[in-house]
Amino acid sequence: MSEKGQGRHLAYGIASLCLYAACVVAYAVWANHERVTQFQGEIDRRLLMAARGLKYMLAPDFHDRAVDAGSIPFDEELRNRRAVNGFCRDADFKWIYTLVEKDGRFFFAAPTVSEEEARQRRSWYFYPYEDIPREFVEAYASGKVAYVNYSDRWGTFRSVAVPETSPGKRRYLACADYEMSRIAAIERATLVESALTAVFFFLCSLPFVFVSWRFFGQTAARLRVMNEEIARHRDRLEELVHVRTMELEEANERLKHELGERKRAEESLSVQKRELEDALAQVRVLSGLIPICSSCKKIRDDKGYWNQIERYIQEHSDAQFSHSICPECLRRLYPDIKT
Repeated sequence: MSEKGQGRHLAYGIASLCLYAACVVAYAVWANHERVTQFQGEIDRRLLMAARGLKYMLAPDFHDRAVDAGSIPFDEELRNRRAVNGFCRDADFKWIYTLVEKDGRFFFAAPTVSEEEARQRRSWYFYPYEDIPREFVEAYASGKVAYVNYSDRWGTFRSVAVPETSPGKRRYLACADYEMSRIAAIERATLVESALTAVFFFLCSLPFVFVSWRFFGQTAARLRVMNEEIARHRDRLEELVHVRTMELEEANERLKHELGERKRAEESLSVQKRELEDALAQVRVLSGLIPICSSCKKIRDDKGYWNQIERYIQEHSDAQFSHSICPECLRRLYPDIKT
Protein backbone atom coordinates (compact mmCIF):
# COMPACT_ATOMS: atom_id res chain seq x y z
CA MET A 1 0.00 0.00 0.00
CA SER A 2 1.35 3.41 -0.91
CA GLU A 3 1.99 6.14 1.64
CA LYS A 4 -0.96 8.03 0.17
CA GLY A 5 -3.22 5.00 0.65
CA GLN A 6 -1.97 4.49 4.20
CA GLY A 7 -2.65 8.12 5.00
CA ARG A 8 -6.14 7.87 3.57
CA HIS A 9 -6.93 4.74 5.60
CA LEU A 10 -5.49 6.36 8.72
CA ALA A 11 -7.74 9.37 8.16
CA TYR A 12 -10.72 7.04 7.73
CA GLY A 13 -9.85 5.25 10.97
CA ILE A 14 -9.53 8.49 12.93
CA ALA A 15 -12.76 9.83 11.41
CA SER A 16 -14.59 6.60 12.33
CA LEU A 17 -13.28 6.78 15.90
CA CYS A 18 -14.32 10.43 16.18
CA LEU A 19 -17.75 9.57 14.77
CA TYR A 20 -18.14 6.78 17.32
CA ALA A 21 -17.07 9.12 20.15
CA ALA A 22 -19.53 11.76 18.89
CA CYS A 23 -22.33 9.16 18.83
CA VAL A 24 -21.47 8.06 22.38
CA VAL A 25 -21.48 11.68 23.56
CA ALA A 26 -24.75 12.34 21.73
CA TYR A 27 -26.30 9.28 23.34
CA ALA A 28 -25.05 10.38 26.77
CA VAL A 29 -26.51 13.87 26.27
CA TRP A 30 -29.82 12.41 25.07
CA ALA A 31 -29.95 9.91 27.95
CA ASN A 32 -29.15 12.67 30.45
CA HIS A 33 -31.88 14.86 28.97
CA GLU A 34 -34.35 12.00 29.16
CA ARG A 35 -33.45 11.24 32.79
CA VAL A 36 -33.65 14.91 33.76
CA THR A 37 -37.00 15.24 31.97
CA GLN A 38 -38.27 12.11 33.69
CA PHE A 39 -37.03 13.36 37.05
CA GLN A 40 -38.64 16.75 36.55
CA GLY A 41 -41.89 15.05 35.56
CA GLU A 42 -41.74 12.98 38.73
CA ILE A 43 -41.11 16.13 40.82
CA ASP A 44 -44.09 17.85 39.18
CA ARG A 45 -46.27 14.81 39.85
CA ARG A 46 -45.25 14.77 43.52
CA LEU A 47 -45.81 18.53 43.80
CA LEU A 48 -49.31 18.15 42.37
CA MET A 49 -50.16 15.27 44.71
CA ALA A 50 -48.87 17.19 47.73
CA ALA A 51 -50.83 20.33 46.81
CA ARG A 52 -54.03 18.37 46.18
CA GLY A 53 -53.60 16.50 49.49
CA LEU A 54 -53.45 19.66 51.61
CA LYS A 55 -57.24 20.03 51.92
CA TYR A 56 -57.45 16.64 53.61
CA MET A 57 -55.15 17.83 56.46
CA LEU A 58 -57.37 20.80 57.31
CA ALA A 59 -60.92 21.20 58.53
CA PRO A 60 -63.37 21.04 55.59
CA ASP A 61 -64.63 24.58 56.27
CA PHE A 62 -61.19 26.00 57.10
CA HIS A 63 -60.92 28.17 54.02
CA ASP A 64 -64.52 29.30 54.35
CA ARG A 65 -63.53 30.77 57.73
CA ALA A 66 -60.04 32.03 56.78
CA VAL A 67 -61.26 35.46 55.70
CA ASP A 68 -59.11 37.76 57.89
CA ALA A 69 -56.32 37.75 60.48
CA GLY A 70 -58.57 37.05 63.46
CA SER A 71 -60.91 34.45 61.99
CA ILE A 72 -58.82 31.36 62.88
CA PRO A 73 -57.88 30.70 66.53
CA PHE A 74 -54.20 30.12 67.36
CA ASP A 75 -54.73 26.56 68.62
CA GLU A 76 -56.25 25.58 65.26
CA GLU A 77 -53.32 27.26 63.50
CA LEU A 78 -50.93 25.15 65.59
CA ARG A 79 -52.80 21.93 64.76
CA ASN A 80 -52.70 22.83 61.08
CA ARG A 81 -49.01 23.73 61.38
CA ARG A 82 -48.13 20.35 62.92
CA ALA A 83 -50.06 18.47 60.24
CA VAL A 84 -48.58 20.46 57.35
CA ASN A 85 -45.05 20.38 58.79
CA GLY A 86 -45.20 16.61 59.30
CA PHE A 87 -46.47 15.97 55.78
CA CYS A 88 -43.88 18.35 54.31
CA ARG A 89 -41.09 16.62 56.20
CA ASP A 90 -42.22 13.10 55.29
CA ALA A 91 -42.81 14.01 51.62
CA ASP A 92 -39.40 15.71 51.42
CA PHE A 93 -40.72 19.14 50.33
CA LYS A 94 -39.43 22.52 51.40
CA TRP A 95 -42.78 24.29 51.81
CA ILE A 96 -46.43 23.31 51.59
CA TYR A 97 -49.06 26.01 52.09
CA THR A 98 -52.40 27.45 51.08
CA LEU A 99 -53.04 31.03 49.99
CA VAL A 100 -56.21 33.05 50.31
CA GLU A 101 -57.04 36.33 48.61
CA LYS A 102 -58.48 39.48 50.11
CA ASP A 103 -58.80 42.88 48.45
CA GLY A 104 -56.41 41.84 45.67
CA ARG A 105 -53.68 40.69 48.10
CA PHE A 106 -52.67 37.12 48.95
CA PHE A 107 -52.08 35.74 52.46
CA PHE A 108 -50.73 32.48 53.90
CA ALA A 109 -53.61 30.47 55.38
CA ALA A 110 -52.03 27.12 56.36
CA PRO A 111 -48.29 27.37 55.74
CA THR A 112 -45.31 25.23 56.66
CA VAL A 113 -43.41 26.99 59.46
CA SER A 114 -39.81 26.17 60.29
CA GLU A 115 -38.44 26.34 63.85
CA GLU A 116 -36.49 29.49 63.00
CA GLU A 117 -39.61 31.15 61.59
CA ALA A 118 -41.62 30.07 64.63
CA ARG A 119 -39.06 31.87 66.83
CA GLN A 120 -39.32 35.00 64.64
CA ARG A 121 -43.13 35.18 64.74
CA ARG A 122 -45.74 33.58 66.97
CA SER A 123 -48.38 33.37 64.26
CA TRP A 124 -47.95 32.96 60.51
CA TYR A 125 -51.60 32.66 59.72
CA PHE A 126 -52.79 35.37 57.32
CA TYR A 127 -49.22 36.57 56.77
CA PRO A 128 -49.08 38.59 53.53
CA TYR A 129 -47.28 37.02 50.55
CA GLU A 130 -45.89 40.22 49.06
CA ASP A 131 -43.66 38.68 46.34
CA ILE A 132 -46.11 36.06 45.13
CA PRO A 133 -45.20 34.82 41.61
CA ARG A 134 -47.25 36.26 38.78
CA GLU A 135 -48.08 32.72 37.61
CA PHE A 136 -49.79 32.03 40.96
CA VAL A 137 -52.04 35.06 40.52
CA GLU A 138 -52.89 33.96 36.98
CA ALA A 139 -53.65 30.43 38.20
CA TYR A 140 -56.01 31.87 40.85
CA ALA A 141 -57.79 33.97 38.21
CA SER A 142 -58.00 31.27 35.52
CA GLY A 143 -58.59 28.25 37.72
CA LYS A 144 -55.80 26.33 35.94
CA VAL A 145 -52.88 24.56 37.60
CA ALA A 146 -49.57 26.43 37.18
CA TYR A 147 -45.96 25.20 37.48
CA VAL A 148 -43.23 27.76 37.92
CA ASN A 149 -39.56 28.11 38.77
CA TYR A 150 -39.08 31.22 40.86
CA SER A 151 -36.99 32.84 43.58
CA ASP A 152 -38.03 34.88 46.57
CA ARG A 153 -36.62 35.72 49.99
CA TRP A 154 -37.12 32.11 51.08
CA GLY A 155 -35.06 30.63 48.26
CA THR A 156 -35.33 29.27 44.70
CA PHE A 157 -38.01 26.68 44.04
CA ARG A 158 -39.89 24.55 41.57
CA SER A 159 -43.50 25.14 42.65
CA VAL A 160 -47.07 24.31 41.78
CA ALA A 161 -50.19 26.36 42.43
CA VAL A 162 -53.47 24.38 42.36
CA PRO A 163 -56.70 26.38 42.40
CA GLU A 164 -59.12 24.83 44.91
CA THR A 165 -62.65 25.69 46.01
CA SER A 166 -63.90 25.25 49.58
CA PRO A 167 -67.33 23.77 50.38
CA GLY A 168 -68.56 27.34 50.78
CA LYS A 169 -67.41 28.18 47.23
CA ARG A 170 -64.45 30.23 48.38
CA ARG A 171 -61.47 29.94 46.04
CA TYR A 172 -57.92 29.49 47.36
CA LEU A 173 -54.54 28.15 46.15
CA ALA A 174 -52.89 24.96 47.39
CA CYS A 175 -49.13 25.21 46.79
CA ALA A 176 -46.03 23.07 47.20
CA ASP A 177 -42.36 24.05 46.78
CA TYR A 178 -39.33 21.86 45.99
CA GLU A 179 -35.88 23.36 46.35
CA MET A 180 -34.13 23.94 43.02
CA SER A 181 -30.76 23.37 44.68
CA ARG A 182 -31.76 19.76 45.28
CA ILE A 183 -33.03 19.45 41.70
CA ALA A 184 -29.76 20.93 40.43
CA ALA A 185 -27.76 18.49 42.58
CA ILE A 186 -29.73 15.55 41.18
CA GLU A 187 -29.30 16.87 37.62
CA ARG A 188 -25.54 17.18 38.21
CA ALA A 189 -25.47 13.61 39.52
CA THR A 190 -27.43 12.50 36.47
CA LEU A 191 -25.00 14.37 34.20
CA VAL A 192 -22.04 12.72 35.92
CA GLU A 193 -23.72 9.34 35.54
CA SER A 194 -24.31 9.99 31.84
CA ALA A 195 -20.71 11.12 31.39
CA LEU A 196 -19.42 8.01 33.16
CA THR A 197 -21.68 5.89 30.95
CA ALA A 198 -20.24 7.55 27.87
CA VAL A 199 -16.69 6.99 29.13
CA PHE A 200 -17.54 3.37 29.91
CA PHE A 201 -18.83 2.71 26.39
CA PHE A 202 -15.84 4.52 24.91
CA LEU A 203 -13.41 2.47 27.00
CA CYS A 204 -15.26 -0.71 26.01
CA SER A 205 -14.59 0.16 22.37
CA LEU A 206 -10.83 0.62 22.89
CA PRO A 207 -9.98 -3.14 22.76
CA PHE A 208 -11.87 -3.41 19.49
CA VAL A 209 -10.10 -0.30 18.21
CA PHE A 210 -6.73 -1.70 19.31
CA VAL A 211 -7.36 -5.09 17.67
CA SER A 212 -8.62 -3.42 14.51
CA TRP A 213 -5.61 -1.12 14.48
CA ARG A 214 -3.21 -4.05 14.84
CA PHE A 215 -5.04 -6.01 12.16
CA PHE A 216 -4.96 -2.99 9.89
CA GLY A 217 -1.26 -2.49 10.58
CA GLN A 218 -0.42 -6.12 9.84
CA THR A 219 -2.59 -6.12 6.74
CA ALA A 220 -1.00 -2.88 5.59
CA ALA A 221 2.48 -4.38 6.12
CA ARG A 222 1.56 -7.48 4.10
CA LEU A 223 0.07 -5.35 1.36
CA ARG A 224 3.18 -3.18 1.35
CA VAL A 225 5.40 -6.26 0.87
CA MET A 226 3.11 -7.56 -1.86
CA ASN A 227 3.13 -4.18 -3.57
CA GLU A 228 6.93 -4.11 -3.47
CA GLU A 229 7.08 -7.58 -5.03
CA ILE A 230 4.56 -6.56 -7.65
CA ALA A 231 6.62 -3.46 -8.38
CA ARG A 232 9.77 -5.58 -8.82
CA HIS A 233 7.93 -8.00 -11.09
CA ARG A 234 6.51 -5.08 -13.01
CA ASP A 235 9.97 -3.61 -13.51
CA ARG A 236 11.29 -7.03 -14.57
CA LEU A 237 8.32 -7.49 -16.87
CA GLU A 238 8.90 -4.09 -18.41
CA GLU A 239 12.53 -5.04 -19.03
CA LEU A 240 11.50 -8.37 -20.59
CA VAL A 241 8.90 -6.63 -22.70
CA HIS A 242 11.52 -4.13 -23.86
CA VAL A 243 13.97 -6.89 -24.79
CA ARG A 244 11.28 -8.89 -26.50
CA THR A 245 10.09 -5.83 -28.34
CA MET A 246 13.60 -5.18 -29.64
CA GLU A 247 13.88 -8.83 -30.75
CA LEU A 248 10.55 -8.60 -32.52
CA GLU A 249 11.59 -5.37 -34.19
CA GLU A 250 14.81 -7.01 -35.40
CA ALA A 251 12.88 -10.07 -36.62
CA ASN A 252 10.42 -7.76 -38.31
CA GLU A 253 13.25 -5.94 -40.09
CA ARG A 254 14.72 -9.27 -41.21
CA LEU A 255 11.32 -10.38 -42.38
CA LYS A 256 10.86 -7.13 -44.27
CA HIS A 257 14.27 -7.65 -45.91
CA GLU A 258 13.46 -11.26 -46.79
CA LEU A 259 10.07 -10.23 -48.13
CA GLY A 260 11.79 -7.56 -50.23
CA GLU A 261 14.29 -10.12 -51.58
CA ARG A 262 11.47 -12.56 -52.23
CA LYS A 263 9.47 -9.90 -54.00
CA ARG A 264 12.43 -8.99 -56.16
CA ALA A 265 13.04 -12.69 -56.91
CA GLU A 266 9.37 -13.16 -57.77
CA GLU A 267 9.51 -10.13 -60.04
CA SER A 268 12.63 -11.55 -61.73
CA LEU A 269 10.95 -14.95 -62.12
CA SER A 270 7.87 -13.23 -63.48
CA VAL A 271 9.99 -11.45 -66.08
CA GLN A 272 11.72 -14.68 -67.00
CA LYS A 273 8.38 -16.45 -67.19
CA ARG A 274 7.02 -13.82 -69.53
CA GLU A 275 10.16 -14.08 -71.67
CA LEU A 276 9.84 -17.87 -71.81
CA GLU A 277 6.16 -17.61 -72.61
CA ASP A 278 7.02 -15.19 -75.41
CA ALA A 279 9.72 -17.56 -76.67
CA LEU A 280 7.41 -20.55 -76.46
CA ALA A 281 4.78 -18.54 -78.29
CA GLN A 282 7.28 -18.26 -81.16
CA VAL A 283 8.55 -21.85 -81.14
CA ARG A 284 6.59 -24.83 -82.34
CA VAL A 285 8.25 -28.18 -81.73
CA LEU A 286 7.68 -31.39 -83.68
CA SER A 287 7.55 -34.49 -81.55
CA GLY A 288 6.45 -38.08 -81.60
CA LEU A 289 6.74 -40.74 -84.37
CA ILE A 290 6.57 -39.25 -87.88
CA PRO A 291 5.88 -41.73 -90.71
CA ILE A 292 8.36 -41.01 -93.55
CA CYS A 293 8.89 -42.80 -96.81
CA SER A 294 12.25 -44.49 -96.87
CA SER A 295 12.54 -43.83 -100.55
CA CYS A 296 11.11 -40.46 -101.48
CA LYS A 297 11.17 -39.08 -97.96
CA LYS A 298 7.50 -37.98 -98.01
CA ILE A 299 5.71 -37.80 -94.66
CA ARG A 300 2.22 -39.11 -93.96
CA ASP A 301 -0.02 -36.72 -92.02
CA ASP A 302 -2.82 -37.52 -89.60
CA LYS A 303 -5.32 -37.81 -92.48
CA GLY A 304 -3.26 -40.37 -94.30
CA TYR A 305 -1.98 -38.07 -97.06
CA TRP A 306 1.65 -38.16 -98.09
CA ASN A 307 3.21 -34.68 -98.15
CA GLN A 308 6.58 -33.33 -99.09
CA ILE A 309 8.75 -33.14 -96.02
CA GLU A 310 9.15 -29.36 -96.23
CA ARG A 311 5.43 -28.84 -96.56
CA TYR A 312 4.74 -31.03 -93.51
CA ILE A 313 7.32 -29.17 -91.45
CA GLN A 314 5.91 -25.78 -92.49
CA GLU A 315 2.39 -26.85 -91.51
CA HIS A 316 3.43 -28.30 -88.17
CA SER A 317 6.00 -25.68 -87.09
CA ASP A 318 7.01 -22.12 -87.56
CA ALA A 319 10.00 -23.04 -89.67
CA GLN A 320 10.36 -21.66 -93.23
CA PHE A 321 12.42 -23.16 -96.00
CA SER A 322 14.68 -21.45 -98.49
CA HIS A 323 15.69 -23.81 -101.30
CA SER A 324 19.29 -24.39 -102.21
CA ILE A 325 21.40 -27.36 -103.39
CA CYS A 326 24.11 -29.20 -101.57
CA PRO A 327 27.51 -29.86 -103.22
CA GLU A 328 26.88 -33.58 -103.73
CA CYS A 329 23.56 -32.99 -105.47
CA LEU A 330 25.14 -30.22 -107.48
CA ARG A 331 27.89 -32.60 -108.78
CA ARG A 332 25.35 -35.31 -109.36
CA LEU A 333 22.78 -33.17 -111.14
CA TYR A 334 25.01 -30.64 -112.80
CA PRO A 335 28.33 -32.36 -113.50
CA ASP A 336 29.24 -29.65 -115.97
CA ILE A 337 29.29 -27.01 -113.42
CA LYS A 338 32.57 -26.79 -111.71
CA THR A 339 32.47 -26.05 -108.04
